[in-house]
Amino acid sequence: MKRPGLALKLSVLLVLGVVGGMVADFALSPPDDPEDGRARAAIFVAFAVAMAFTAALVLDALVVRPLVTLARHADQLRASQFADPVPSVGTDEPRQLALALEALRQQVVADRQALQALNRELEARVLERSQQLVQAREEIVARERLAAVGRLAAGVAHEVNNPAAVILGRATLLLDDAATLPADTVADLHVIARQAQRIRDITGALLRLGRPQSGVRAPIDLADVVRSSVALVQREADRAGVSLVVEVEPSPALGDAAALDQLLHNLLRNALAAAPRGTVWVRAAPGEIRVEDTGPGFSPEVLPRLFEPFYTTKPVGEGTGLGLAICRGIAEEHGGTLTAENRAEGGARMRLRLPAGEPVPRPS
Repeated sequence: MKRPGLALKLSVLLVLGVVGGMVADFALSPPDDPEDGRARAAIFVAFAVAMAFTAALVLDALVVRPLVTLARHADQLRASQFADPVPSVGTDEPRQLALALEALRQQVVADRQALQALNRELEARVLERSQQLVQAREEIVARERLAAVGRLAAGVAHEVNNPAAVILGRATLLLDDAATLPADTVADLHVIARQAQRIRDITGALLRLGRPQSGVRAPIDLADVVRSSVALVQREADRAGVSLVVEVEPSPALGDAAALDQLLHNLLRNALAAAPRGTVWVRAAPGEIRVEDTGPGFSPEVLPRLFEPFYTTKPVGEGTGLGLAICRGIAEEHGGTLTAENRAEGGARMRLRLPAGEPVPRPS
């Protein structure tokens, strides 16, 4: 049951006062003596003053003070960022007002916290999108750079390859008569031949980098690609004292066997160079080829730039920085990916993933 409100209490108090006044008047009314009239008037005045004083005290205690307290706290709410709770003061309507203000304060705090959480989430999304935009821009720049290299390579190959071929051919012819030439001249001719061959290798790599592969896609077995590539580097591995471990299983795919052989051959030669007198594993499983070695692995500075064109960690004169860029291009043209990572046991791992194909028919 709802408790009686302040207005009802004051009404009851006034009614009681009036009834009390009527009772006092009735009790004092019988005599008509003037003295009695003055006494009766004095009693009424005193009673009225007492009623007024009592009503003022009650009103101050039940209404005025609680409202003053609530008003003062309301002024302090903004300064405290709505952190201080509204005190529960008074009774009846003032108390209900205090409870309503406290509920409102809690709602404001909850809404503010929700808004702050939303702002943090929006900031995180903006930062994430900004990073995605930066990454996308870097990818666009890299693709544009590759396209520019491809256009440049078409002209450079024809302009440089022919003179390099002439230089290489003449140096080779002169070396055929090396027995009649001084030793210093023979050494110089070997240097000329090596550098001319290097020029041809670089221009050839530029052409392969900038020109889409035109090989025919056909059902192949990645295990056959692994065996073919390993056979090509087996002698080089023996000279370097590297143990080549081959683990293959039937792995059908759809692709250009020659292009994939070029890709795997490049990965194997890099692994052999990184792990002299170590071990290199080549594994073929459905949908992927992995090349792992026991070398030093990739440093944090090298790993993000590993597939950039012209980026190489080899000494000057030993690498063009185009091999892995070409390998990734071949993987992407096959609808696959080529990634690099460090092994937990030490060394590096190159992982080529390709869409699986139908089993390759074998001759009976």
